[in-house]
Amino acid sequence: MSDTSVKTRHPRLRRLFEYWNERRGTRNFPARGDIDPLDISYLMGDIMLVEVVGEPARFRVRLHGTNLAIRAGYDLTGKYLDDIPYPKYRAYVIERCQGLVAEGKPLALVHDREVDGRVWHYEALWLPLGHDARTPNMLLCALVYLDEAAIRREMEG
Repeated sequence: MSDTSVKTRHPRLRRLFEYWNERRGTRNFPARGDIDPLDISYLMGDIMLVEVVGEPARFRVRLHGTNLAIRAGYDLTGKYLDDIPYPKYRAYVIERCQGLVAEGKPLALVHDREVDGRVWHYEALWLPLGHDARTPNMLLCALVYLDEAAIRREMEG
C-alpha cells in the first residue's frame, strides 16, 4: 500500500479521508463504486464529484453540492470545469485536477477564493477514484469554508 498521508484541519475532512483510506484497502485509491453516498452524508452539500473525460483530459462535474453551488453563485452539475465563470479560479481548479490525475494521490489544501468581490477562506480535500490502480477516472472533492458559524450568522442576519 502506498503512503497517502494528508493533513486536514477540519474534522469532517479528516473523517472523509479516513473513510476513503479504509475503502481503498491495499489499492492506490478506491473505485467510485466503493464510495457509498450514505456513508458521507455529513458532507453531501460540500462535495464535488468530477469525472475525467477524454484525452487530453477534460473534467465534467457529475455533482456540485448544494452548499458549494450556493456559495459560488452557479451550479456546475452536468457541466465542465471549463464553465467556471471566473478565469483565474477556473485555471486554478483545472490545473489542480490535472495534477491529481497525474499523481493519483490525495491532496489537502487551504485556499482563498474571491466571489463577487469577497474573499472566502476554505479547506479542500481532493481524493482520486478509479477502477484501475494506475489512473484516476474520477475526483472527489470536499470543500469546507472556514469559520462557517460566522458565515451562517451573516447569511441569516
